[in-house]
Amino acid sequence: MYLETPQTFDNRYFKNLVAGKGLLSSDQVLFSDPASRTSVRDFASSPGDFNAAFTTAMKKLGRSGVKTGDRGQVRKDCTAFNS
Repeated sequence: MYLETPQTFDNRYFKNLVAGKGLLSSDQVLFSDPASRTSVRDFASSPGDFNAAFTTAMKKLGRSGVKTGDRGQVRKDCTAFNS
């Protein structure tokens, strides 16, 4: 099994979790935790379900009211406002 598919946006991440090959231990918890295990299995076995969920999440994120121009700023440090 390949650990990555760098040229493709796919569900390989979830397949790796099911196989016990999560990149970070904090990633692997998604599969070991009963609250998220069903979703990980579903995304690993169904690229269509993964793509649909990703599309839905991106649409929601797009409505989050990102501030642009002089109404917002790109932070140099994500934990603090720029001075």
